[in-house]
Amino acid sequence: MEPTINALGYRMVGRDALIIMSDGKSCQPVQISRDALTGMQSPPRCDATRLAQYLDVFAEIVTRKIETEKAAFDGRIWITGDDVRAWRSLNRK
Repeated sequence: MEPTINALGYRMVGRDALIIMSDGKSCQPVQISRDALTGMQSPPRCDATRLAQYLDVFAEIVTRKIETEKAAFDGRIWITGDDVRAWRSLNRK
C-alpha cells in the first residue's frame, strides 16, 4: 500500500503559503509560492480560500516530489507555478 500524505494544517505567510504535511510518521513543512496559488484557477487568487480549495492537489504534487526526491538543496519542499503547470498537463482529460 502506498503511503498517504495528508495536510495537517495550513497558513498564508505573506504572499506565499505553508502547509504542514504528514505521512503518519513524520511531518514536513511545504512552501507554496504565490505563482502556484494564482496558477491553480482563473481568476487568479492568492488567499487562504484558494489554498484550502486545492489542498488535495498540493498533497498530490508533494507526494510526487517526495517520491522523485525533488526537494530543495536544504531539504525543503517548494511548490511553484511550474509544479502546478506540470500537474495540470498530467491531469488533462
